[in-house]
Amino acid sequence: MTKQEVLYGALALNGSDKKYTVTIEGDKIIIETKYRGTHKRESTFRCIEQLKDDKTYTETTYNFDGYRRQYGARIKSVFYCLDGSKEVFDSEEIKKVLREYLESCGYKRSKNVLLLALCIAIPVVIAILIALIVSISLAIDSKFVDTNGLENFSLTEITRDEILSKDNTYRSFMVSERHSGNHTNISKTRLRDYDYDHISRSFGKIHGVIILQATRVSVNNLTLNINSYVESGNAEIVIVIDGEYYCSVDVNQDRSIMIQDVRNKEVIIKLAGEGAKMRIDVTRVY
Repeated sequence: MTKQEVLYGALALNGSDKKYTVTIEGDKIIIETKYRGTHKRESTFRCIEQLKDDKTYTETTYNFDGYRRQYGARIKSVFYCLDGSKEVFDSEEIKKVLREYLESCGYKRSKNVLLLALCIAIPVVIAILIALIVSISLAIDSKFVDTNGLENFSLTEITRDEILSKDNTYRSFMVSERHSGNHTNISKTRLRDYDYDHISRSFGKIHGVIILQATRVSVNNLTLNINSYVESGNAEIVIVIDGEYYCSVDVNQDRSIMIQDVRNKEVIIKLAGEGAKMRIDVTRVY
């Protein structure tokens, strides 16, 4: 049989006594059926067999229950009717109709190469990512020893001068960052990315000094609401005004810092971390 004969021959699988419909599209044979998944809605199952020139075919399945779509999954459902009877649906029975037909026509099912490749590749990629994360974590911690204990989060290596320096560097991984709100009058290009009313960051690990927020307002008063949580390592939050140290903010607390006389001054919040696993949220009000 030619491919065209097999395709059009599949239409003979239809019948008034059948609970499915068979159609063809190009080199594909499609069988579709509807079944009762729940009392509220009807579900649709579709199986697509794509014929190749080498007497093989690939199979794709699709199920839609009115809310979500599933691909490649076996569907088994039992629906209990009001009269006490039940309707049983098994997607394997629907696929069997086309599989047996194609087998009788001399076609063999070929494996989905892409799916097989993904099944092999995904675990490998996950293993590589885990190894990479571990190696980065070890690299960050390799030169730092937390000498002041697990309950003391004070810095032991990073100095005040290093925090106040304009040339801050840091290493981090597993970083999450969100920001929202308006911009103020920050003019320096390097600080514009930090000019938001609200910022939120979390670090799987951070070592070094990073800018969290930059503000320049045309009013006198500024309030900084800072909430932080340090799980491990050491950390210090520092407020700098026009390049000068203003104050440090205690970690693992919810603090509100009110600053006066800040009109047209550059207010920067910095975070210094020593192998710190932590999160921090900052909101400004002016």
